[in-house]
Amino acid sequence: MSEKQNPNLVDLYLRFRWLVDGLKTLPSADVLSIPNVEVLLADITQAWKSGEPYPINKLLDRQEIGHFNTVRKRIHQLKDAGLVELRGSDTDSRVKLVVPTDRALRYFEEYAAVIRQVAK
Repeated sequence: MSEKQNPNLVDLYLRFRWLVDGLKTLPSADVLSIPNVEVLLADITQAWKSGEPYPINKLLDRQEIGHFNTVRKRIHQLKDAGLVELRGSDTDSRVKLVVPTDRALRYFEEYAAVIRQVAK
């Protein structure tokens, strides 16, 4: 390569990856090593944080995440791991909303702490 590389940025990135990989070895993160599960949890949490939690049927229709049955299985894996729960909607009792649990929020807090630590 002819471009000059910034070794500090490379070191920063590698340190970040090392710390994130450490998070993924925690017992609470086992389910997050399954493909697309962490992305799904992040999407669920982002929707909840913005005040519009996902109805389960809308998540199941998101084909970019995976096939209907795969997404359903992933939601149940997150639920079994204690990372999401299903709640009834205040406006329609037929609608089940998928929302993050305190355990999921702690996972993202730990992730944010890693980012903060690397940025120092």
